[in-house]
Amino acid sequence: MFISLEFPGGDKGVSLFLRDLAGDEGFDQCRPSASSWDSERMRANAAVNAANQELGKKPFKLFSMLFNQFAWEGTTGWEYWSRDYDKVLLHALVVAAALKLPLHVHKSVDPHLLDAAEKAGIKLDFVAAERVADPVTREFEYTNRQLDNGEYIRLTGVVLPEGTPAVNVDW
Repeated sequence: MFISLEFPGGDKGVSLFLRDLAGDEGFDQCRPSASSWDSERMRANAAVNAANQELGKKPFKLFSMLFNQFAWEGTTGWEYWSRDYDKVLLHALVVAAALKLPLHVHKSVDPHLLDAAEKAGIKLDFVAAERVADPVTREFEYTNRQLDNGEYIRLTGVVLPEGTPAVNVDW
């Protein structure tokens, strides 16, 4: 699984993508189907929703407008209807931590990244992201080409603000 924060373009706002989902063969959002409870799609979506709930001020969620706008075989993606990039970054990092993955950031988010981290009290560093050697899905080759072109960085040394809740999606 590969997790990234990016602006997908068009009329879409900043979005959190989870690509190269294992066990997602045959997924079709237009047909009713139940994914396996331990599938990567279910874990990813559960982490997104749990982080949104845990980071909010009870009884409210962190984002009232968070939509699963990108759902096709091998991919799930959530659009934030917010320009509070500090909250977006915090949420994305909590999701990545829950899934035990590094967060990648597309160059489209670069202008906002360091300001968002500072505003949220997040310490981080970054390195150039590397190609995924053995992707699960054939469609991931497009993202691998973007990785080869230097369009993503991988966040490292992430230190979240004290008291940031953790989310557990290990069932």
